[in-house]
Amino acid sequence: MAEPAVSHPATSRLAHWAQALLDAVLYSNGLLAGAAALLTVSSAHYWRRPLPWEVPALVLAATLFVYNLNGARRHNQRLPPNVPPRRRWIVQHRVLLLTLVLLSALALAGLYLLSPFTLPLTGFLAHLALLSLAYSWPVLPPKEPGGRRRGLRDWPGLKTFLIAYVWSSVTVWLPALCLGLPLSAGPVLLLFARRFCFILAIALVFDLRDYQRDRRHGPLTLPGLLGYQGGRWLALACTLASVVLGLPTLSPAGQLVLLLPALLTALVVWFANETRSDYYFALLADGVLLVQAAALMLAVMV
Repeated sequence: MAEPAVSHPATSRLAHWAQALLDAVLYSNGLLAGAAALLTVSSAHYWRRPLPWEVPALVLAATLFVYNLNGARRHNQRLPPNVPPRRRWIVQHRVLLLTLVLLSALALAGLYLLSPFTLPLTGFLAHLALLSLAYSWPVLPPKEPGGRRRGLRDWPGLKTFLIAYVWSSVTVWLPALCLGLPLSAGPVLLLFARRFCFILAIALVFDLRDYQRDRRHGPLTLPGLLGYQGGRWLALACTLASVVLGLPTLSPAGQLVLLLPALLTALVVWFANETRSDYYFALLADGVLLVQAAALMLAVMV
């Protein structure tokens, strides 16, 4: 006779706390901000130049601020039962997100005023800040009189390119400028182009996730304009382009190391669809950014 199942409250509580911690890191954009900071460090590592700690700290704070700004706004607390877990978490933890926005804003202000490299880069940083804020905030006039104003992401097909440009500028051009490297230098241009293609592929994964919603409610993203399969093949082409744009200063072993994040990206793109859970996109798709940064740092050393 089989013995009755025995529950383990301590194990259940531990699993619950672990999931709660994972949700907090993912849905508060902690993983994304960490990936942006590590990508910034990896760029300087590729150029074999030490990067002041203030640079990745600035990138970390800026990413937390921009990506949590919308979540910190007031939301309707009455959610339908089929709302995605990420959306539900954001609504239920608005106070936490608001706290993160305020703390990251204070960190940004302190780093900008106290760091020696920021004031000379005010124009460069300002244009990135304006693009990041205008991405979702209503800066464009309405399509029709009396309609709502729109953000830059509401321009059909623009959203994905805008994300790729800002991320590449922050994680490649910003450390280059802080290190005194000209943006026209070959190693900087090549890494920027490679990073742009890679980020474009990752951004297209999220466009594939939102394909049906964007078709119904707009704005049309690149998959909406090209078709679902067209968007998928474009993302794979961007992944391939990031591989073709090899970094010639690396050893053959280093070149092989960089194939790992490209392979993972291709797999994430190929299996992406609207039925995947929030973890697929927040953990796997965003997690590939961390793998890309770690792979570049390892490739320099082998």
